[in-house]
Amino acid sequence: MKTKKKKVLIANDSSFIKSGYGIYGKELLSRLHDSGRYEVAELGCYAHINSQEIKNIPWKFYPNAVESTDPRYSTYKENNINQFGLWRFNRTLLDFKPDIVFDIRDYWMYSYQEVSPLRKYFNWIIMPTVDSHPQKKEWLHTFANADMIIPYTEWAKKCLITLSSSKINLYDKIANAGINPNEFFPLPSKSAQKKKLLGQNCNVIGAVMRNQKRKLIAELLLSFRKYLDYLKINNTKEYEKTFLYLHTSYPEDGGWDLPGLLSEYGVMDKVYFTYICRNCKKFHCSKFQGAIKICPSCKEYTSSFCNVSHGIETEQLNQIYNLFDLFVQYAICEGFGMPQIEAAACGVKVAAVDYSAMSEIVRNIEGIPIKISKKFREMETNADRVYPDNDHLVEILKSFFNKSKLEIEQESKLIREKCISYYTWDNVYAVWDECFQSMENPKLSWDNNIISETYHENMNVPPNLNPRDFVKYICYKIINDPYLFSTAPIQKLVKNLHDKIVCDHGIVKTFSHSDAVKILEGHLNNKIISEKLRTNPQLLKNEDYLQCRQ
Repeated sequence: MKTKKKKVLIANDSSFIKSGYGIYGKELLSRLHDSGRYEVAELGCYAHINSQEIKNIPWKFYPNAVESTDPRYSTYKENNINQFGLWRFNRTLLDFKPDIVFDIRDYWMYSYQEVSPLRKYFNWIIMPTVDSHPQKKEWLHTFANADMIIPYTEWAKKCLITLSSSKINLYDKIANAGINPNEFFPLPSKSAQKKKLLGQNCNVIGAVMRNQKRKLIAELLLSFRKYLDYLKINNTKEYEKTFLYLHTSYPEDGGWDLPGLLSEYGVMDKVYFTYICRNCKKFHCSKFQGAIKICPSCKEYTSSFCNVSHGIETEQLNQIYNLFDLFVQYAICEGFGMPQIEAAACGVKVAAVDYSAMSEIVRNIEGIPIKISKKFREMETNADRVYPDNDHLVEILKSFFNKSKLEIEQESKLIREKCISYYTWDNVYAVWDECFQSMENPKLSWDNNIISETYHENMNVPPNLNPRDFVKYICYKIINDPYLFSTAPIQKLVKNLHDKIVCDHGIVKTFSHSDAVKILEGHLNNKIISEKLRTNPQLLKNEDYLQCRQ
């Protein structure tokens, strides 16, 4: 008898987008599809129905976004979480009917999946980006409600075990992220690569990071300034040929003011960036010349900094890594930090902050841990973050560039070997495949055409119940969904009802029983509608994005 293929759905950055999540999704989905063991589908965020890249995707694809001219655009923009798949998630579930739904993103990108009215029809596997300790209590509530958690790192696994009192169902193996050794590799001559792209053979300290708050671009520039001051006093020749290369984005909403920092630290002429032309698609390396500049290839004023939607190809990124003598991972925390292993695969020595995932990865790839200067508690996440010791980084730079060329070349081979032994996409896939195969079928079948649960549309609740019992009564007795009561959003609702106030976008408002009932009525209505559509598929509206890629 032929075994039925497991149906697997991922909600993620679209697999053709040059983001860390997009790359991870592409590498995993392609292997799942090619194995022949699964029927695969993707809810692709930031892709719309007319995205040309969809034509090259061999699996079922549901585009999540819509263009600004689409009549549905206003609905899409009503809720910020819609960009992560919220508004199309349940309809996608009803169309594809997956056995497994998995997600590898940040908490706020997938937390809506926890309270889906169709939750009992699929196994939910998530890979949270645990980048700090402790984790928010609401996050731990959500993790405990997943059927399986696969950690990115051993550091994350230990963190979750400590915080959850073993209430979280953790997979016994970690999946990491990976590299393709045939895409990231050392080029024959680093000096030739530098002459080609930078016009000179020089010392290059490199960093690849998005321009965002937690990436310590300002601290890196300050440390670089200190190192330059040391060279200027002690070795003018080395000073003249030493540069920092920042492969980053600008401008970026909430990002660092790059020209301001370059000017403040007096390094405007000592830092290179990557520009890519929106017209001819060619990239080049340049010192800062504004957010947009004239492209040296096509001579049009269309060359700008890279970003997630306007990035360079993998082959071009490999060329940039091959400019670096030393790679620096400078951040207050990391859930993984893929540029570290991409640089290491190119044989580049890595120095990384000795905290969270960085601590583990930098040691696995024979890198240099950067000492922590101080820990601090971040208000937004209630997690410990760190600042690195800038002076220690300066000492690392002094020591590294004092090595002989032969010594650096010998280390380069070992770095690549270590990286490939730990971090390849084939190793990553093996863990996911094993996990998926181990999952039992969901408790309830999509094809069961009987609504097995009763609902009470009248919200009559006994008087004088405390906030917790009030909400619990509605979840258990009216919505008839005990699971719902255990979810993070409902536990937060209990807290708001107890406090009688809530802060909504900076505005403090009263929160009453009627407000709680309104929210719970929404969950009840979603459940009634979802069950009606599941058991009567002929009532489902057949929208265009459902037919995008069969």
